[in-house]
Amino acid sequence: MNQRRAKKRNNRNREKRFNWMFSIKIAILLCIIFLATFFSILNMGNKNIINNVYINGISVSALSKEDARNKLSSAIEKKLDTEIIIKFEDYETNIIPDEISFSYDLAPALEEAYSLGRTGNIITNNLRIFWSLFKKTDISAPIVYDSDKLNNIIENISVEIPNLVVEPSYYINGDNLILTRGTPGNSLDKEETKSLIISSIDTEKTYIDLPVKSVQPTDINISQIHDEVYCEPKNASVTKEPYSISAEKKGIDFAVSIDEAQNIINNSTELEIAIPLVYTNADITIADLGEDIFGNTLSSSTTKYDITNTNRATNLKIAVDKINGTVLAPGEVFSFNKVVGERTTKSGFKEAIIYSDGELDYGIGGGICQISSNLYNSVLLANLEIVERKNHSMTVNYLPIGCDATVSYGSVDFKFKNTRSYPIKIVATANTGIITISICGVREPNEYKVDIVVETTQKIDFTTTYEHSSSIPKGTEYIKQTGKYGYKCSTYKVLYQNGKLISKTLLSTDTYKPQKQIVQTNK
Repeated sequence: MNQRRAKKRNNRNREKRFNWMFSIKIAILLCIIFLATFFSILNMGNKNIINNVYINGISVSALSKEDARNKLSSAIEKKLDTEIIIKFEDYETNIIPDEISFSYDLAPALEEAYSLGRTGNIITNNLRIFWSLFKKTDISAPIVYDSDKLNNIIENISVEIPNLVVEPSYYINGDNLILTRGTPGNSLDKEETKSLIISSIDTEKTYIDLPVKSVQPTDINISQIHDEVYCEPKNASVTKEPYSISAEKKGIDFAVSIDEAQNIINNSTELEIAIPLVYTNADITIADLGEDIFGNTLSSSTTKYDITNTNRATNLKIAVDKINGTVLAPGEVFSFNKVVGERTTKSGFKEAIIYSDGELDYGIGGGICQISSNLYNSVLLANLEIVERKNHSMTVNYLPIGCDATVSYGSVDFKFKNTRSYPIKIVATANTGIITISICGVREPNEYKVDIVVETTQKIDFTTTYEHSSSIPKGTEYIKQTGKYGYKCSTYKVLYQNGKLISKTLLSTDTYKPQKQIVQTNK
């Protein structure tokens, strides 16, 4: 009897628990339906982004896509005007994000922000909207920038930092190959620099310490140099169908074995080492063929120089004579440093004004950058490929900004490739104060008209410093060094054919430091 009563009591309890649980479930379901209905009514017709949504840390909550885009664009525009200081020891430069066309791809980020609470079913959408009241969502817009412009800026920085490592190099001087040993120095981590610049712009950091390390130069690889120098003599030739021209080429080889050359290097304590060469003439030359393949002037660049500055004029004449008559076969690369060689007094070069650390100074071979700059312009106008080129640290007076090419033996070279179908010849003169450098060769069926367009992006004021001097009259001032503005610019090569624009290609983004004005005073 007692067992039957207990069983009935348990059954009643289970029934009560079931009814209670069922009531709770019904209540929860009704609550969900109520909340879903409430949020559906509340967000019915809402065209704006939901609450607590950010893009790159900027709130776009409760904004339309257009208003959010305008707000983000305004914030980005301010960021693009922020100057970032880049330093290493005494070296300092700066970059503005707009110089590399830095921006953000806002479209996918805005689309993602707007889609929150809209892409699922009614329940998931409403839950997403509900949780947005308590949880922040920050969406990252992808970074975009012009990698060519950034790489160009980093290349410029890499050769401007102080105490650069100098790698071994060589050039041919008559019957000798002249090897120059390298010297230890600084080297820039270019990839790390790129990451630091992009990260600094993104996080609005205004200062960067350049990642520079001290490195040893590589050893002279005489076998590799032999392979680069060695060539068999090549006869000039002309074919008519299809029309093709090849200029003659002298054969070049070491006059000693590679082992003997290595012994010369090992036993020498000099910075420069001479390895004797032997030449073999071609049997047939262009003159033998009776073909004037260099009769057309494809391009030309002319500038003036001061003939009364005899040291500088001497340097110009030596450099001109060394490059004049150089013939490049299709695909061959010209190196200014290898053709002109090291600027030494032994080679006849003299002291003249150069740029050094943002000031005027004197150095052996000063002035020959006017030759490399003229050659650069002529090469551009002939639509040849630039392999290596660096602008001066400050503006020059013989060519516009963006159109110069500086050289420094062992660190900065000017190189270009003959990308035409036929050989070309450099014709260079420096007489009576006029430098003219031309590229001569055969005109091709599809010639382009080339324009060089320079766009100035920033003008930088110069500073004035005062030095006391008792050598000038009391109460007077004398301008020892005239100030020059600095500039930032982008240079483009524009190609036309039959009057129609074909292409506009970025050549370089250049920075020219201001030249400070130095005033001597005795007041």
